[in-house]
Amino acid sequence: MVKITATALLIVWMLSATTAAADWPFNISVYGNFKRMIHSGDVSGKIALASIAFSAGTYGVGALASLQGEILVWNGTVFITPGESASGSTQSPRADDKAALLIVAQVQDWEDEQVPNDMTLAEFERFLINAADSRGIDIKKPFPFLLTGEITDYSWHVVTGAAKRHGGGTMHHQGHAENRVFSGVETRGKLVGFYAAEKLEGVISHPGERLHIHYADDGIKISGHLDSFGVRKGARLQLPR
Repeated sequence: MVKITATALLIVWMLSATTAAADWPFNISVYGNFKRMIHSGDVSGKIALASIAFSAGTYGVGALASLQGEILVWNGTVFITPGESASGSTQSPRADDKAALLIVAQVQDWEDEQVPNDMTLAEFERFLINAADSRGIDIKKPFPFLLTGEITDYSWHVVTGAAKRHGGGTMHHQGHAENRVFSGVETRGKLVGFYAAEKLEGVISHPGERLHIHYADDGIKISGHLDSFGVRKGARLQLPR
């Protein structure tokens, strides 16, 4: 019989929790797994935020351990939105904060693409894919993107804790009572997003979706996970070179 040591188990857990940056373009690294989190109820911390060197050019999105809030990384600066914030306001991470899910990328140089007309979410997703493809980005692999400008008919949320499900365990689900939801007709701000492509759908995004996007106002005073939105003409899409 082969004995499995505690060290071996730790290595297996680390490999399952993390997707190495070398596997994906733009130095994308993934800590945690959306689908596994939903199915198993494992919302434990996969990595301590303080253990990551967030240098300039780092962008990312994620959720805190136990789904107690959201994470946004903008150009190397980390912001968390704790679930207890009634307004969705951001703050610096606390010393012991960990991520249940975190996706980060390194991009030093971006190319701009202006949104030519008002778009629904579905139209924007097609526009994003076509714009990336035309610039030589491999759309069969994940890639990050930014957008600044006006969004419409929007809804975003901040997780406030792991939701109990029937039969035990936990889950993270849009619109559940353990989300604090914010919505409106029109607002201005900035988005940090990732296109999951087929291989990371359900890993870095909700199963059945290809986009994982977080919203922040212009000053990054408020932020959260963006669920639905439209885009106004003139918004600026940024794609990595």
